[in-house]
Amino acid sequence: MTKKRALARFRSTAVSCLVYLLIPAFGCVGQQQQSSTTNLDSALKKFLQKELTDPQFGIDKTTRYSAAVIKSDGPSKEEVVVYVSGESWCGSGGCRLWILEPAGASFRIIGEEAIVQLPIRVLRSQSHGRFDIGVWVQGGGIQPGYEALLGFDGKSYPDNPSVAPARKLPQGVPGQILISSAAGGKLLY
Repeated sequence: MTKKRALARFRSTAVSCLVYLLIPAFGCVGQQQQSSTTNLDSALKKFLQKELTDPQFGIDKTTRYSAAVIKSDGPSKEEVVVYVSGESWCGSGGCRLWILEPAGASFRIIGEEAIVQLPIRVLRSQSHGRFDIGVWVQGGGIQPGYEALLGFDGKSYPDNPSVAPARKLPQGVPGQILISSAAGGKLLY
């Protein structure tokens, strides 16, 4: 066997061994990520079930939720944006949006808006170290619809996207869709 062939065979064998060694490692990373996401979803579902159960009327079995995580370098490393829909949570102006901050094994509400339509976007701009959020506002007397900016004031996000301090966004503001108009959500109960 020539030196060239021996070297080629050695490289091929070395690459194959490396691939076989790394496949289990990548599998573990994927499982850890999935486990972390599963834990977050489980904690979020438990939190929402507790918060959205009415002591007088009980539970609304039509309740659905869609959630997305915003990761940042700010004071809070992540926020969870949750769109809640169902008979008890929607009106002619839209449904409920919660912005949550992880707090131990649970969450703290840092934003609660009652009249939000989809899509929901995270914008590139920030207020007080947290990303601004864009939500669609339409219906309930608001025609035509528009996208509103929800900016963090240091303590919370605005309660209503149709009045100040929320403000109408000009078209073309860059951002990324967190929860699309096609989101059906998961049943909460």
